[in-house]
Amino acid sequence: MSPRFANDNDDSATQTSQSRRRFLLGIGALTAALAGCSGDDVQRANDGPADDTPTDDTPADDTPTDDTPGDDPSTDTFDPASDLPYGRWLTTDQSGLFFAYANLNTFPEDTVAGSGDPSDLSVDDPLALYPLIIGGAAAGIGQLSLSFAGLTDAVSPTVTSDSTVHEVTVTNETIIAEGSFATNQLDERLVEPTDETFGIAYERTSTDRGYDRYEPATVPDSVSDPPAVAVADETVIVGPDASRLDRTIAAGDGNRSRVFETDETAMELLEQAGTGDLVVGQFGSATPEQLFGDFQPNSDPHFRPRSGENVVAGVDFDTSGETFESQFAFAAADLGEERQETIETSFGTAAVDGSQSVEVSGNRVTATGTYHVEQLTADPTGQELSQAAAAEMVSPEALTFQYEPPRGQEFGELWVRVTEDTDAAGIRIEADSGGYTEIQPQERSVSADDRVAVQVDPDGDSVTVFAVNGEGAVGELTTVSVPTDELSETAASQAVPGDALSFRYESPDGGDFGSLTVEVVADTDAETLVAQPQEAPGLFTDRVGSLTSDTPVGAGTTLETAVEPAGDEVVVYATVDGATGEVARWQGPD
Repeated sequence: MSPRFANDNDDSATQTSQSRRRFLLGIGALTAALAGCSGDDVQRANDGPADDTPTDDTPADDTPTDDTPGDDPSTDTFDPASDLPYGRWLTTDQSGLFFAYANLNTFPEDTVAGSGDPSDLSVDDPLALYPLIIGGAAAGIGQLSLSFAGLTDAVSPTVTSDSTVHEVTVTNETIIAEGSFATNQLDERLVEPTDETFGIAYERTSTDRGYDRYEPATVPDSVSDPPAVAVADETVIVGPDASRLDRTIAAGDGNRSRVFETDETAMELLEQAGTGDLVVGQFGSATPEQLFGDFQPNSDPHFRPRSGENVVAGVDFDTSGETFESQFAFAAADLGEERQETIETSFGTAAVDGSQSVEVSGNRVTATGTYHVEQLTADPTGQELSQAAAAEMVSPEALTFQYEPPRGQEFGELWVRVTEDTDAAGIRIEADSGGYTEIQPQERSVSADDRVAVQVDPDGDSVTVFAVNGEGAVGELTTVSVPTDELSETAASQAVPGDALSFRYESPDGGDFGSLTVEVVADTDAETLVAQPQEAPGLFTDRVGSLTSDTPVGAGTTLETAVEPAGDEVVVYATVDGATGEVARWQGPD
């Protein structure tokens, strides 16, 4: 379930490490969209038909019927609801069910690396790649959506949070996070429109069955179809609407039928391959495309089930962190000779000798294999480009840099904008303090006006920019010190005199926000200027100039930002000689 953002670039995808685990293949590409790192469209995938069991007229908390299997711990039979950590959430859907589960606490750090391109890896075995790529990408969408619940910090590896997400389950377009949650803090984040929830103000509509329910009340023009949210001490659920939350909660409570209770094949496949640290599956007509929409994982697992085919695949990491086991269980109405041959000849080919097992019986397939974790990391040989080779793809002179001080959050941001077309497949930026972001456009190279930001430490930091080629090789372009020193009032007034800026406000025209144009009417000594609204979402901040330019911001330059018409302030920051500070403040439309 992905939100939709207004943008300028309609064919690029971004990658970032602002998630607790950058699942090796695909998860990073799905999380950076929220950071506003480039103007990418991230569209909500596919609402899909409404659930048919129960109908919307059926109360979500109906008690189970007599023929609904109960969760009886006294029996030895396999029961996904109690034997699998995600099993109780797998409710039925008229369009089928696509699901993914990730235990965020058990992934070895070695699996966090690389560009996510299978050509970079020493493994091209679909038995391993299918759950890693599809499951990892789905978990990435799950973490992305949790940001709407105020849980951005909870899934970040570099930020301390009072809430912790241990497990993520995705069922079609609904995301269930399990862990420990500071509910009062999340309530504050949801009901107030802040950058952390992308300018959305939620309203708490009810408290039911242990969950506080929230629905969007005020939504900025930049966001469409924001989700509904349910919050409890140990579970947060994010779904397309309130009715989907009800169905999910009812399934978790055992008051709504689950897919394995009505489908014997689903029960068998879950028993064969449903355990693991990362699990992915589909039943009925559901497919990953329904979840991902146009925002597909870049990588190819070399085998994909078709609509109507049923599959469960899982990856289980050894406690040593050195090996992992992959399991695969598949059922189709008609497997066909060609696909059967593909499975028999490609599944398990990269597994540790003697560990692989592939059985094809009629239209059923089961497979297992053990792999070394080091097979998941890109081979470092040949993956580094020289600085000269990187500069041939992206001229360092084609990059501009602006620093934006923190606005109600712990970190500032350093923005990098590309000013001309390049031959690079991606741009990566890394901060010494640990922040990391990468953009990799879809089906084109990095082009003029692509931009990306990384979080930086306001107490002092530096950022290095890298070019990435089509094979995932990386080369350093340049390193920039972040100008976090405080600009004094005297230096600020000398660099940008009070009469050097002119402000023009326009009331909203069919939208929620007015607009403010800041015109530079006299030459300044500022290397950069940043116009930052204090009430409107921070994604409207505008920036000009560059930290690396020999030419300061001159007369005729303009900045434009959205403002909250009910009352807003816009702060203009300037950077001069390694220091940044406020040089002007517009006090609002009144």
